[in-house]
Amino acid sequence: MIGTETLMARALRYALDKNEVAPETYRTWPTNLQLQLQELVIETADDMRYHQLKYFRPFEHQLRFFETGASERRGILAANRIGKTVSTCYETACHLTGQYPSWWTGYRFNKPITCMVAGEGWSQVALVLQNELLGTQDVKITDNLGTGVIPRDCIVVDTMRNDGANCIGVEIRHVSGSNSYLLFANYTQEVRQLQGFKLNLAVFDEQPPDDFFSEIVTRTATTQGKVLCSFTPLKGLNGLVSKFWNKEEGYEFIRVSWDDCPEYDPWGQPFLLKETRRQLERDYLPHEREARIAGKPVMGKGAVFQIREWPLYQTGDYDFTRMPNIQRVIALDLGLVNDKTVISLMYWDPYERTAFLHKQICVQGIEEAVPSQYINHLLRPEVFGTPIVLPADANTAGRYTMSSNSIRELFESYELNVYHKAIMHPPDQEGRVTNHKSYGINQMRQMLEVGSLMVNQNCTQFVSDAQNYYVDSQGRFSDPDDTIDSCRYALLACLQGIAEPWDNRTSQQRMMAARDKYMKPRDESNKAAIKKTYDPGG
Repeated sequence: MIGTETLMARALRYALDKNEVAPETYRTWPTNLQLQLQELVIETADDMRYHQLKYFRPFEHQLRFFETGASERRGILAANRIGKTVSTCYETACHLTGQYPSWWTGYRFNKPITCMVAGEGWSQVALVLQNELLGTQDVKITDNLGTGVIPRDCIVVDTMRNDGANCIGVEIRHVSGSNSYLLFANYTQEVRQLQGFKLNLAVFDEQPPDDFFSEIVTRTATTQGKVLCSFTPLKGLNGLVSKFWNKEEGYEFIRVSWDDCPEYDPWGQPFLLKETRRQLERDYLPHEREARIAGKPVMGKGAVFQIREWPLYQTGDYDFTRMPNIQRVIALDLGLVNDKTVISLMYWDPYERTAFLHKQICVQGIEEAVPSQYINHLLRPEVFGTPIVLPADANTAGRYTMSSNSIRELFESYELNVYHKAIMHPPDQEGRVTNHKSYGINQMRQMLEVGSLMVNQNCTQFVSDAQNYYVDSQGRFSDPDDTIDSCRYALLACLQGIAEPWDNRTSQQRMMAARDKYMKPRDESNKAAIKKTYDPGG
C-alpha cells in the first residue's frame, strides 16, 4: 500500500504530465486554476489508490526484465532496494488480470492463469508479496484490499481463503470474463503439501530451497508455464542462483546494481539517494557488499573456490600436439550405484607448471557400477597408453567390478597403463603420506586463482560442482564432489611427476619445437642451406 503523501505527489505529477504542464509553470498559475488542478489531483489519487496497475511507471532495468519474457526461467539478481520484487509482482498482476499496458513487450498469457507466489516464511510473504499484490499485510483489514498492484475490482473477496492475517488463495477477475487463481506459499511448507496441482506461473521472492523449487516448477511442466525469480544472492553461488549465473539452458537473468538505478524514481520522487547508498554501504558486512550493492553472488565463509572469473578456455585455443614438453595423465574417481564415475584427462606443462583440465566424462545411471560399460573410453587410440591414476580403494577386490578382481586388476588385464600405486599426497616434512582432501583441494584453489590450472569450457559439471563446493565448521566438504576429486587426483599426478609425454617425439624433436616457440628464423631464403642460422633475438 502506498502512503497518502506519496499517492498525492504521484497524482499531481500524473495530472501535470497529462496536461503537458511543467511543475515550475504550475506554481505561477492563478489561484482558481490551481484549485481546478487540485480537484483533478484528488480525483486521480482516489483512482490511483485502488488501480495502481494502470499508473505503474517502470525503471529502465524493469523494462529490461519484462523483455526477457520469451525464456521459461527468468530472474533478477539484484542489489537491495532497487525494486526487484515490485518487478515480479507487477508482471504477476498483469498476467492474472490480463491487463497489459500499451508499452508491454514481454510475454502475454491469452487466458486466465493459476499462479503461485512464494517467499521465505508466512510473515515474510505477508509483509512483502501479499502487501505488494493485494495491498495489505493482514487480509482481515479489508479496507486496504486493492491498494496493491492488483486492482480492487479484480479481487473476488468472497473466494478468499486465509489463515489469520495470511491469504492462502484468492480468485482474480480476468479481462476475458473468467477468473485467474492466485496462491500464496512459503519455503517452510512440506514439499508433499505442494503436489497434485498445475501452475501456469510460479514466482519466487528470494532464493528457494532446491527441493521446494523442483517441486513447484514440476507443477508448470504440463502447462508450459513460466517461472519468475527475484533475489539478492546472499546465499552464494549455489542452487538456483548458479543455474542463472552460469546461464544454463532455459535460464535467463538480468543483474541490477545500484549503478543501474537513478536517485529518483520515474515519478521524480527520491528513490535511492547517494547519501543513503553511502550509509548502507557502511552498514553492510564486508563479504555481503557485492551481493547487496551489485547483485553479485556472495562468497560465503564456507565457499571453497572463491573465484569470480574462472580460468576457462575453449577446445582449439591450445594445440597440445605442438606444445613442447607437454605431458598428460588420466584420473578416475570411482563410483558405485547412484554415485558417478568421473574420468578426467589433464595436460601438464612441467616447465610452465600449468595444468589443463581438458575433458571429463561423467558415467551415470547403472553404468558407473559396471566398468566394462566405460572402459572403452580408456581404450580409444587417442588416449591409449596414457598413465592412469586410481584412488586407494581401486585395489579392493570386488568393490567396483562385481567380481573377484579389483578395478586395478581389471584395467591391467586390458593392458592399460595403470600407475602402480594409489594416488596419494606427496610425503610431508615427516615423511608421512596421506590422502586427506585438504592438501589437493588447496592446490587446486591456489592454481585456479592464479590461472595455472585451466579448465576447458566443456567441463561444465566440474565448474558447477566447484562453484557450489563448501566446507562446514567441522571441516567436512560438501557433495557432490566426484568431478572435483577426479580433477584433484589428476593434478596430484602432475605435481608428482606421474604424467608422461604422449607424442612419441625424440629429445631432438622437442628441442626443435621449443626453439621454434622462442626463436624466430631469419629470412635467409636466398642463402645456401648450409649458411642459414637462427637468430636468438628474433
